[in-house]
This record gives sequence, C-alpha cells and structure tokens, in this order.
Amino acid sequence: MNILTIHSDHDGSITIVKDNSFLLHAQIERFSNVIASSVPTSKLLNKIKDLRIKFDKVFISFLYDSSHWLWVDMLKKYDLIKRKGEISFYENKHHHYFHACCAAATVGESEHMVVIDGHGSPLKEGKEQETVFKNYKKTYTSQENIGRNYELKTAEVFNLQKNRAFRSCGKLMAKSLHDLELGKFQKHTEELIDKVMPRGNITYTGGVAQNVLANSKYKNINIKIDPLCTDQGISLGVMNHVLDRKLNLQNNPVYLGFKPKYDLSKFKSFHATNANVCSILKTRPVGIFQGRSEQGQRGLGNRSLLIDARHKDAFELINKVKKRESWRPFAPAVLEEHASDYFDIEGSSPYMLYTYQMKQRINSVCAVDGSSRIQTVSKENNKNFYNLLECFNNVNKIPLLLNTSLNLSGHTLAEDLDDVYYMMKYGNLDCCYLPELKKMITV
Repeated sequence: MNILTIHSDHDGSITIVKDNSFLLHAQIERFSNVIASSVPTSKLLNKIKDLRIKFDKVFISFLYDSSHWLWVDMLKKYDLIKRKGEISFYENKHHHYFHACCAAATVGESEHMVVIDGHGSPLKEGKEQETVFKNYKKTYTSQENIGRNYELKTAEVFNLQKNRAFRSCGKLMAKSLHDLELGKFQKHTEELIDKVMPRGNITYTGGVAQNVLANSKYKNINIKIDPLCTDQGISLGVMNHVLDRKLNLQNNPVYLGFKPKYDLSKFKSFHATNANVCSILKTRPVGIFQGRSEQGQRGLGNRSLLIDARHKDAFELINKVKKRESWRPFAPAVLEEHASDYFDIEGSSPYMLYTYQMKQRINSVCAVDGSSRIQTVSKENNKNFYNLLECFNNVNKIPLLLNTSLNLSGHTLAEDLDDVYYMMKYGNLDCCYLPELKKMITV
C-alpha cells in the first residue's frame, strides 16, 4: 500500500508511506520558498514523481486556509494517484488529535498527551486551544488562548500581520529577556502552561511547545517534547492515525526529508577534509549540507551554518548572512559527551527544545541570562556532524560550534543545492561543506 498524507493548511507538509513502510516527511514551504506555504509547486510534485510510485490512498487535512482543492488537481495532473486510488479529507477535524499522533511517532506516547497551540478544530463553543489526552481520549480542555495571545503580542511588538505572526514568536521570547514588561508576559504565559500540564508522564506538542523558556521549566520531570510540534507535523500525525498509531520514528524523528541530489555543475568544488573545514571555521562561517533535510524549525547539522563560537566577531560574521537582531543570540552544537562540561545539563538535548545555563560563558551563543538553547550531538544521531565537532575539539580543544540554520533572513531552510547556490550568489555565504562527498563548494 502506497499512502500520501497532506496537511494543506498553513505550515503544510506531506508524508509518504511506500509498500507499507515509512519513506519520508517534508515541509511544503521548502519547495516553494514561501514561509508557511501549503501550495503544491512543480518542484515538489516532480520530487514526488521521481520516486516512481503511485498512491493507493491520499488523505488531506485542513482547517481554514486551505489549498486542498489545488492539491487534488495537481496530483491528478502529475498522474500520482492510481486509477482506483482514493482521496479522503479531514476538514476541520481532529487537529489536536493529529498533533498528538505526530508526537507519538516522533518521541513516543506517554500517560498524558498535551497539545497547546494557537487554535485547532472547532468545538461546540470556540476552537481547540489547550487539550490533554489520555489513551487518545480528551481528559482536559481549556480556552486560555495561550498560543493565540502570544501570536497577538508578537504582532503588536514587531508590527506584524496578526495572522502571520506565529512564525516570529521566537523573537518575542528572546526579547522578553531584555524587556521588563515582555518578561512579565512570558512569565504569565509560563504560568498558564503550568495550569494545563498534568502531573505524571507527559508527551507535549503544539506550536507553544516551541517556547524553549517555558519548556525549560519541565526539564526535571518525565516529559518528551515533539520536535515537529508545529502544524508542519500534522501530515505525519495523520499518517500515524491511518497506520493505527503504529508509526515509530523515535530513532530518527527529524532527518526525514528527501534524499539530496549532488549536482555540482553550478559550483567550484575541491576536496576537503574535516581538518580543512575546522581550519576555515576558526576565521569565517561555513555551511554544512548533507543527507535528508531536518524537518522542524532548526538547522541540526544537515542544513546548518557554523563558526567557531569563540571568535571575537562570530556574531557579526554570521549575521552578514542571517541579519538577526542583536538581542537574539545564536545556539551552540556540542558533543554530547562533553555537554555537561559547558552547560548545566544531564543527559541529552538533540533538538534545541530547552535552554541550559552555560558554565563558561561564550557571548555569541549565550543569552543575557546566561542560558543557551543547545543541541547535543552524538555519533548515533548525526555521524558526519559528530565527526566534524570531534575534529574541531581535537584541534582547538573545544567541543562546540555556533550552529544556526542554513538560510537567509526571511527565507526557508535550504532544501537543496539550488537554495545553497542562491545563498552564495545573493547572500554572504562564501562556502559550504558536503561531508558525504568530502568536498567544499563555492561560486
């Protein structure tokens, strides 16, 4: 059975099962280069067609701002559905349940499944906002408007459209450490979240689960946070539902995109080793591009921009590409086995979902309160990135690098080498390392 699930609302995504086995999950915006888009493009449709499969079943979910009708037309136009293939719709239904199903696939089920976001499916009165499930039955619902109020405050502070501010909430969170009134707003948000959180084992998802300051209050309880917590994980949740909640991606919940094609015809390329790259990282930024793209909002070593975090101008050098506000620090990636030498961490944090106090302050990757949103890297979760960090540690006696996502300001995360080429031609990215080929590319 070949199955395609699509979330065709804002923050759209697709998930594919081939011959009853999981194949890939991908965010639609990566192929349109329009943030939060769900519109099917020829680039994405051709990527699907290149898989040389036709679908027996297609399931499409959406809420209020949907392109489902266009998806149906384009799937037929590109001949991607079998002659007797079925198309089913989840219109305004089960949104929080699908969030919970996504989290079950990425990090596993718990006694309580908590979903907090802007809003989801309509209820008898209002819409889903905060939901707790037990055995996938709702045991608690509220309408504290936690996520929506955070979006509205973000729109107010940064003069954004109210319905497009959800992708900028991280700015407000960072700003709250510098502004007394916003700090009070963040604390109030954390208090409201705490009212929802049950006691016991918890799996947590929904857009509000991106608030790493709030998440960090729960580091010492038995909580698992979905790295695909935004609506970009909904198609994965739909797929898990279709498969009777038997989908298990816990060994690899983020590196789920299409396999890359390495056409270097647009680039100048030369052989490079980890040692060569580490030498360059001492003085200037280097992109890293490898394997399946990580899904979610973070660059986690497959589509990342790196530099020695200790360089006196690290922030400024990276900001020639990223153009980030001065009050928003970058994040570090650190070898898992050395993380506790630099941060107050026990265990691992592979998806940048928590903050930890830094023991040895490095300004470029440290917020004003002394905390860092870290990524711990193990050989099991990203071998090539681990080897690069290990080499940097061997040569420079520090097991971490500044790590931010490989994209220009306001652009989606780089999906393929065409995106990297654009960054080099129109941005300020000088070079990018391809560890799978052991090559450095420039233009």
